[in-house]
Amino acid sequence: MFVYDPMTQGIELLAQRELQSAEILFLNVVNDPYSQPEETKRAKNFLNEIRACQKGDRKLDFEVYKKLVKKLIISLDYVDELLSEVYFSGAISYQDFDLQFSSKIPTLVSRLKQIKISDISGRDNLFKKMEKSGLRRVKKELKEKGKHSSPGQIFDPFRWKTIYRKFIEQINPVLLERHLELLDYILATGEIQLLDDPKLSVSTPKHNWIIESTLNNEWYLLRSYFFKARSETQFQFKKKEGTRKYWEEVKYKKIKIFEACKFSEIDIQKFLFIDKLNYKTLEEIYKYSQALGMELMPRDVSLALRGIDKSKDHIKERAGFLIGSRKVFQGALIDLGFSKANAYIVAKQAKRSNNHQISKAFRQSLQFTSDEIFWYRIPPNCQKIKADIEAQCVKHLSTVRVHLFERGRLNKLLLKAGKALIRKYLEKIYGDKVSELHCYFRLETIHQYYKLKFFEYNHSQIPSVSELIKVSRKQFQSTVLSGYKTFLQKKRIDIPSSLYNAIAMHKSGTGWEDSYTTPEEKLLLRFWFLMDHGVAVNQKTINSGVLKPGEDIWGFVKGQGEECNS
Repeated sequence: MFVYDPMTQGIELLAQRELQSAEILFLNVVNDPYSQPEETKRAKNFLNEIRACQKGDRKLDFEVYKKLVKKLIISLDYVDELLSEVYFSGAISYQDFDLQFSSKIPTLVSRLKQIKISDISGRDNLFKKMEKSGLRRVKKELKEKGKHSSPGQIFDPFRWKTIYRKFIEQINPVLLERHLELLDYILATGEIQLLDDPKLSVSTPKHNWIIESTLNNEWYLLRSYFFKARSETQFQFKKKEGTRKYWEEVKYKKIKIFEACKFSEIDIQKFLFIDKLNYKTLEEIYKYSQALGMELMPRDVSLALRGIDKSKDHIKERAGFLIGSRKVFQGALIDLGFSKANAYIVAKQAKRSNNHQISKAFRQSLQFTSDEIFWYRIPPNCQKIKADIEAQCVKHLSTVRVHLFERGRLNKLLLKAGKALIRKYLEKIYGDKVSELHCYFRLETIHQYYKLKFFEYNHSQIPSVSELIKVSRKQFQSTVLSGYKTFLQKKRIDIPSSLYNAIAMHKSGTGWEDSYTTPEEKLLLRFWFLMDHGVAVNQKTINSGVLKPGEDIWGFVKGQGEECNS
């Protein structure tokens, strides 16, 4: 006898006066650690009645047991309780749900095996029943919790879909195993009546062959097999693709990829049942994205429905690989010093006709930085400046030149980068607590910095903070002219008129000069820069031409003293 539900079958045996067989089944219920308390209690009562009858102390009314058999309904309360418990748990990720069910499903195995699954349609109806009752239980508890403690809780349909999907995924193997055990028993005994079909009263060779083939396939029985021609049924068993089993396996393989790519439940439900999205296509784009170090995105899957090449191109672009002229421009930007990420963004967004403007603006910015290093003291290979200019290119694209030069953005970036140098110099001259002065914001400017440089190199005494601030640009102009003459006499150097005129005519690309800036001041700035880096200012240095506008003064001093942070 095949036992799937000891309690139900025990009562049926009682109704048939099979006391000894019923006793064995009720003992199984009592000894089962996972039996529900009510079932255990009822089984003990039936055992007491049976033993009292065997002793002759009691006479049983078997008509009562027949009525009980008719009233018996399989309860799914334990399933509802589990689904509700997981829904209100703190689980968020798919891994969390897997852990929740993997730890709790084993306690339900014995109860799940009590459910008789005759065929695939019986299993599907059971799943619908579980979903309906579980959903009802969750909504009821949500309503009760809203009344007592936390009003405003809203039912999350996609959380529920995830939970139910995960639950079915884990109980399906248990039900399948039990179903195959039932088929194996029918094959051995010929009790085909266990399939609960009035048309299947006697086991025939064809019936046995169908059951045997189902067992070999390790799948659920399709009742329609019994009522088809043997040739048609045989063809169905030989099919490798297109069967019910095949589509369910494909579904779970798709889910595995979606979960690995952290798709939301709404996206999983969207793509899971699209027939046009076959598994081979999904697997191909998934492996392609993995090879590029990328995770698959919902957009990639949507594009795969229009063609696998479209999806691959999109994945490639997300990975930082462009095609055609954009790819060429991307390579050119990387060669200029752009990071791969920024090069990708700029090359992807910029119009082809404006590509040269972006490249030119970047090169020109670094060139200005190099030409005017004596003023800003920021070397052109400074990573921070490069990153800042890149950011401007990403933000403004074809209009970046306007923002950098015409609107003075490059000047602001260089001044900001030089704040650390100015602060360090002020602390060297006035002490560490100079930044605590209320007038520090007036002191921390590049003009004040060079005023202080002038007094350091041309006067024996450094002015106080208040004295330094009081010296206006107009007053400082005459001081610079006298200091310049004194400096030339002291160093015994002569400035050629060609050099003087070139410096006087040259205007900064960043526009740092004001109305009081003189050629003498520009020459002194260059002198101070050379001296800060350990280069002797003499006639030989003047004649070398390093002071001419556009010359690489940074390349001249590099390696001869400190970096531009003296």
